[in-house]
Amino acid sequence: MSMKFYTSKKFLPKLAGWIFSLSVVCRMHPLFSGDYTASFLEIGVGARALGMGGAFCSMANDGTSFYWNPAGLSFVRRPQLCGMYGPQFGSFRNPLGNFHFLGYTHPLPGNSVLAVNWIRLRVDDIPIFSELEGDLFWERLHDPLLRPSGEPEGYFNDTEDAFFFSFAKMNRWKLDLGWGYHDVRVEIPFGVNFKWIRQSLGDHEASGLGLDVGAMIRFHLDDFFETEKLGVLSWGINLQDVTGTRLSWTTKHQDVVPMNTKWGLSYLHPLPVKEGSLCLSFDKDSRWGGKKRWGLEFSGFRVLRLRSGLDDGNFTCGVGIRFWVIGVDYAFLSHELDSLHRISCSVSF
Repeated sequence: MSMKFYTSKKFLPKLAGWIFSLSVVCRMHPLFSGDYTASFLEIGVGARALGMGGAFCSMANDGTSFYWNPAGLSFVRRPQLCGMYGPQFGSFRNPLGNFHFLGYTHPLPGNSVLAVNWIRLRVDDIPIFSELEGDLFWERLHDPLLRPSGEPEGYFNDTEDAFFFSFAKMNRWKLDLGWGYHDVRVEIPFGVNFKWIRQSLGDHEASGLGLDVGAMIRFHLDDFFETEKLGVLSWGINLQDVTGTRLSWTTKHQDVVPMNTKWGLSYLHPLPVKEGSLCLSFDKDSRWGGKKRWGLEFSGFRVLRLRSGLDDGNFTCGVGIRFWVIGVDYAFLSHELDSLHRISCSVSF
C-alpha cells in the first residue's frame, strides 16, 4: 500500500508535511532502511547550541552536552535541570510535529558527572490514502472512477523516544614545557552515552541500544603566551553510535544507525566587559553527507548572550538571558521548507 500526506492549506507547510511524514514512513520499508534511521536525533537539543548553528562539539559545557559531546557534561558543577520545546514545522498552535527534550545532570565527587535525558518527537493524525487505481495518470484523467476521493481511509501516529544515560569525568593537568615556559593548564574530559531508542509507528514498534563516546582537549593560551589577553582553544570529538545501533521491529525487520564522527574546533576569547567573551566554533559530521556548521557567541554583562551561525548553509541566530539560577534561550532556524523556533530553559540548583 502506498501513502501520501497533507498538513495545512498553505503550500510550504503542506510540502514540509509531505516530505517529513514520508521520511517517517520510509524508515519502515527495507528499501529505505539505514539511510535515515532514528533521524529525529538529528534535530538537535538546546536553543543555545542550535542558535550557533549546532557548532557545539568542542565548547559543550552545560546540561545539553550529552547530545553534542558527552565529555562536556564534566564542566557542569551544580545540579542542573534542562528542557526544550519546539514545533517541528508549522505554528506553535498547530505544528506538524512536537519535539521535546528534558534532562537532569548531577555532579559527583572526583570531578565526575551523571546525567539522564529524554528526547521525543511525536507526529499525530497522519492520514492514510489507498493505492491509486489505474496504471497511468492519463487513465485517471479520463476515467473519473479511477480518481482518488481525497478522503483518508484512516490515521496513524508516529512516536519516537530516546533515553540517554551519561557519565563524564574531568581530567586536568599542568603541562611542563621546559625551561623558559610557564606551566600550561590542559583539560581533557571524557564522556559516554548509553542510549535506548524506541519508535512506535502505527501498530508496529521498534527498539535498540546505542553507545556514544566523546572527548575534548582544552589549552589555556594565556598560560602559554603569558598574557591575560588570550583565551581557551578547544578541540572535541564525539563518536556517535560506535557499535552501529540496530532498531529491531516487531515485523522482524532491522534498521541500522550508521556510526557518525562529529568533531569540532573552537576558540573562546575574553572581552573587556563584565564576564565578557566571544567564541567562534566549527563542527563537521561524517554521516549522511558530512554537514559543516559554524557558530558565534557573544557573552557579556553576566546576563546576556547573543548568537548566530550556519547549519550546513542555513542561517541560525539566538539570544540567551541568565538571571539568578535560571537561564532562558531562544533560537531561530532557517530552513528550505519552513522556519523553526526553539525555546529552552535551564535551572541550576
